[in-house]
Amino acid sequence: MTEPTDQTASWLADQIEAHAPDKEPDSAGAARLAEAYAALAGAQAPAFGMTLPAEVEGRDALRQRALELLKQWLAKLDAEAKDKIRAQLAGYGIGSPPPPQPTD
Repeated sequence: MTEPTDQTASWLADQIEAHAPDKEPDSAGAARLAEAYAALAGAQAPAFGMTLPAEVEGRDALRQRALELLKQWLAKLDAEAKDKIRAQLAGYGIGSPPPPQPTD
């Protein structure tokens, strides 16, 4: 019988791959990956709508893959969308917020 954490890890791996920029036409996939990355990094965030259990098999590898795909997304997004992702991650305590916009 498969352990629940194995099932969770398998489901997460499938979700991460499904939100890759070459599989997901909507840039909202980047936000979903950012949220999953934050959850896998230990933030109080859902991963694709699921609260993660304390133990997830292969958490580090899943987090790394989410980051790889998120970087691919960031290479495709415009500056405003990138800033939204950075702000999202900063809200979870990851990275730094985007710089303030000039108010001319």
